[in-house]
Amino acid sequence: MSTPRTLTLPDGVHPVTLETERGSFATLQGKPDIGTPLGTVLLVPGWTGSKEDFTPLVDHLARYGWITVAVDQRGQYETPGPADPAAYTLPALAADVVAMSKALGGYSQLVGHSFGGLVAREAVLADPSVFSTITLMCSGPGAFSDEAKRQGLQMLAFGLDNLPIEQVYDLKLEHDSKDPRYVAPAADIAAFLRKRFTGNVPTSLAAITRRLMDAEDRTEHLAKSGVRAQVMYGETDDGWPIPIQDKMADILGVNAQMVADAGHSPAIDQPAATARMLVDFFHDR
Repeated sequence: MSTPRTLTLPDGVHPVTLETERGSFATLQGKPDIGTPLGTVLLVPGWTGSKEDFTPLVDHLARYGWITVAVDQRGQYETPGPADPAAYTLPALAADVVAMSKALGGYSQLVGHSFGGLVAREAVLADPSVFSTITLMCSGPGAFSDEAKRQGLQMLAFGLDNLPIEQVYDLKLEHDSKDPRYVAPAADIAAFLRKRFTGNVPTSLAAITRRLMDAEDRTEHLAKSGVRAQVMYGETDDGWPIPIQDKMADILGVNAQMVADAGHSPAIDQPAATARMLVDFFHDR
């Protein structure tokens, strides 16, 4: 789970509803103040995350000259979604991202964080023509293999199927707070994290939790897509093991890039450095 440092939006970042052929999506958008935009960056959040995970990054990228759009996926926080689990397969979520890129004019620089990287990869494989690049940020090649992570995910999915989502959040918070590394957020951030988690469509959150246990490794397919790829992660990323991310980068024919002094959420921990790394990649032809 990513934890925003502040809930205050920078002056140039605004909530905007993005209308697509597959429905409406809640977004945060930033646009350059002057000059012709260099293009569009589309930011896809991860498991239990939301568009707010990218707030400082949206601001930085817009200042570099890019129209930047961070989204809530279907069923995630402020974007509605159906109760049907079939709506939350990777192909279905990917089709949404393709539709978003088309609605934004196509040729997007696509950035997927964590679980969002699996969705972004699937979107590129579905229609590579509407993406200029793909960045896999703190993401992995497929399902988690670590047994402890898988057991935790199984318990959460079971809870979402059988308990009110508010109770699931309270149980998860109780579990997480026992970790010696846990740092309690400020009261306003804690309230937001609860509101965000409980704002998810329970079926959606249960389904994408299961995707983290059954997603196939399609890295070799992505390598053949013709879309330039970037792999980046925080120095202390605790999602997919860093050697696994390095191997994914090798298959894609690129060198993985590390954001210093960042964990699983470089867009929050080090937004300026993350933005610079992204922009350098966008311009590297």
